[in-house]
Amino acid sequence: MTQPFLPLIAICAASLATGAAAHGFDSVFNVLDSVVEAPYECADYDPATDSCSGVSLMYSEEGILYNTSWFAMPNPGGVPYVFETFQEYEVRMGWGCPLAGDSAPGIRYSSGGQPGMGEAYAQQLQAQLNANWDSWQPCAAYYPIGFRQYEVEFRYPNGDLAEQPNVTVHFFDTPKPIRP
Repeated sequence: MTQPFLPLIAICAASLATGAAAHGFDSVFNVLDSVVEAPYECADYDPATDSCSGVSLMYSEEGILYNTSWFAMPNPGGVPYVFETFQEYEVRMGWGCPLAGDSAPGIRYSSGGQPGMGEAYAQQLQAQLNANWDSWQPCAAYYPIGFRQYEVEFRYPNGDLAEQPNVTVHFFDTPKPIRP
């Protein structure tokens, strides 16, 4: 599951945040302000298919970031299954971080595939997330690489780089199709 916001490393030391800022780091609030006209975050944009591996929409209210993301899973019988996840984040040192002690993201079936099977898959995915959730989740830092384009890096609260690979995201004014 792609989690660009989602999924998304608290940096507890000011020196780490200062070092990140010196290397082109943008606060999540700055990113949100700069993409007001294009709020749909697209992970791994493929211009050949005009599609994304995941799409996210986030907004801020009273210091909390509310994120909804969509991802697809293959369906051997045709149209891929699309699932929606939702989670709350906070901003620490400019990074988007899952709320401390938060539970696994919520997940539900959105569209595609066979609806009855999609609901069952969503329940299975939620059960797996709940059973394996580790509250030690990385935060996401955004580094601008172009117009409405960012490289997202993931770090743990202690500043260690997460094993999760960086992801490139583009922001668009409408959601792009999602591919598995």
